[in-house]
Amino acid sequence: MGAFENFVDIIRKTEAMQEILKNLVDEPAKLLTSICEEYENTDKPVPDHHLLLIGQTGETAVKVLVSANMVTKETGEFSLYSYKPTELGLTYYKKLRAEQTRPEKQPEVV
Repeated sequence: MGAFENFVDIIRKTEAMQEILKNLVDEPAKLLTSICEEYENTDKPVPDHHLLLIGQTGETAVKVLVSANMVTKETGEFSLYSYKPTELGLTYYKKLRAEQTRPEKQPEVV
């Protein structure tokens, strides 16, 4: 293993890097939920100014959802862009929501 690979191995194990990697996965899920909830309430694409997109992670989350065909990016009427969930995005939104509302399995008392 080379110096760069060793370096990457060390920094990936740090708490700060673990938090960054976790956010890179969590943010698209939060954003999909936000877009789908507003879309369900309005039946209209969600303007970009309605979304909480903070820094690089927020912008990356949008790109991830568009690339994964979870949302479509459209030119906005009163915003620069608007986002509309695809059928795939709505399907995953419903699955994620169902998992969040499912009661946790209680441990058996021995």
